[in-house]
Amino acid sequence: MSLNKKLLAGTIAGLLISTTAGAVNLNTGPARNYAQEMTKPVAITDAADTIEVAVGYNFSPSEVRYARLECSNNLTIANPAVASSDAANLAVGAVNGAGTPALFFSLTADAALAIPTAPIVVSLASDNTLTSNANVDCSFSLYDQPSQAQAGGATGRIYTTGPKAFIRSIPSFEFLTTPGQAIADVEAIDGAYTDFLSGGVFGEIYFDLVANEPFKADGTLITMADLFAAGTNVTIAGDFSAAADVEFSNWGPADTVTDDDANFIIGSSWLWDDIEYIPNFADQILESTYTATLDAVANAGYTIADVGPLDAGEIVRNGTQLQAPLAQLPANWLSRVVITNTGALDRPYEISVFGETGNTISTNAVNMTGSVPAGGTKVVDLETVLTGFTGAPRATINLTVAGPNNQIQGLYQIVNPASGSISNHVMVRPGTN
Repeated sequence: MSLNKKLLAGTIAGLLISTTAGAVNLNTGPARNYAQEMTKPVAITDAADTIEVAVGYNFSPSEVRYARLECSNNLTIANPAVASSDAANLAVGAVNGAGTPALFFSLTADAALAIPTAPIVVSLASDNTLTSNANVDCSFSLYDQPSQAQAGGATGRIYTTGPKAFIRSIPSFEFLTTPGQAIADVEAIDGAYTDFLSGGVFGEIYFDLVANEPFKADGTLITMADLFAAGTNVTIAGDFSAAADVEFSNWGPADTVTDDDANFIIGSSWLWDDIEYIPNFADQILESTYTATLDAVANAGYTIADVGPLDAGEIVRNGTQLQAPLAQLPANWLSRVVITNTGALDRPYEISVFGETGNTISTNAVNMTGSVPAGGTKVVDLETVLTGFTGAPRATINLTVAGPNNQIQGLYQIVNPASGSISNHVMVRPGTN
């Protein structure tokens, strides 16, 4: 476990000589990126995890200054070993501060000082630990007195780089969705809403490494296989009650499908797929919104939170849907649904009902379907549709008409023949009222 850093110093202010490939230059950057998913604390063993910085100060012969290399408190530097690559001109003294985020040491110019042609190299070897995902910034400063270098701060400071980016912990992967829309077709061959107008793709899913993937602790680039264990899975939640299957276009079918969700066990595989609803061509496809959730199962040494639920798309219907939220059939009253069609074609309709918990409603299937004539009106007496109740004589009426929404209207009417009392209610369009 080692963390090497290189510190450059010279008699000319701003002198910077880089000798280490991959080192972080505190003066110019960029920082070195590590995978934020690594469980903290983590020992950084990356040989290229090094710092280079210009000393920014002109030494005189035999002059002594005191250096402080200070990093954010979420980096612990242990067992530092410091050596000068130009000891003839500038010598490094004993290094103090092991086991903390800051080191301090002396720099002594030679009595016969000449302009150095090589950097001073500071090696901070072994047991260096990153303790959180917060940014690690480091600064290099020179002080008049050793106690001032030990304390840090502004007192006695004659030069500093100020905080500069050294380590960044960044996400290694992306889990994204592109919501779309599929349209259940009211005029499907096998019956209203049993198929889609132009396919059942309602969204897209993407799961892969970020474009510029970060490093692991050992300095190699992170992979999906490093991060994710075999149990990692994606759940698409929404209504699948009329689905024969659900598929990711490049991956294949879901491992399990219920009325409420589809689950794909993907492990460490990447995804860039359409999400497709495969209908069973028998049941009506319901309108629904869909979400995608990544259930991340991390490998040892990594901590990964689940992602989502994210908006994954929706299914809508292209026909007309109308609802009477409370249709009643009291004794000696007439209860009706009136449907009008201003279009040039006859339009079939279908009625469905539901009621309160505990109220079982009996219906007459024969009278729950029919046709609204072109340019005409259809009156449906609800007593021929709703034939029995175990509770109060009331229900919610849902009306689906295989015709354009702008050609079909609906009215719920209840009439008392004895008194002549009439109550009319325009049927609502779910989701728009």
